[in-house]
Amino acid sequence: MWYALLFILTLFGPALFAQTVAGVDPPDNLTSTEQTVREIIAQDGIHVVRFWNPECGNSLSELQHGLYEVIENNLDVTITFVTVWNDEETGQDVLDRYLIPDRVTVLVQPDNGPSEVIGNRRYEFLGLPVTWTPSTRIYHRNGVLAYAFNYGELSPETLQQAINNTRSAWAHE
Repeated sequence: MWYALLFILTLFGPALFAQTVAGVDPPDNLTSTEQTVREIIAQDGIHVVRFWNPECGNSLSELQHGLYEVIENNLDVTITFVTVWNDEETGQDVLDRYLIPDRVTVLVQPDNGPSEVIGNRRYEFLGLPVTWTPSTRIYHRNGVLAYAFNYGELSPETLQQAINNTRSAWAHE
């Protein structure tokens, strides 16, 4: 069964999940966090949006392996941490412990009730799935999605390479 699902996602995943944010009518039920992120990514520049949870081992591993260095080395890139599935707590104390600078925007995506009840969790953000933490999206060109890393942690090198690639002048329109 897993193989069949993987096969279907391999074939149809890009078509199902491909999206640009600029020019797309937003769903009627955007949270205030989604509205804020939409405003951030609609601006000129490169924008990294990270979905994380302060109790998630993979999220903590990214922080332990030097994520702050990527942030400090890319002052022209906006960085937004969206805390998910954490009863509307930001986890700011964890970010502070790992030297995440104040220039990072930290937001909370509210759930539909207590986060420990899996059925209360939101699994979509700006029309795209969020099913795992950490997940990372990189936007450019006023809201165009350049990269979406949906399952698991990124090394600082991989994130830096994705930012570098997003800076390049390639255009596939």
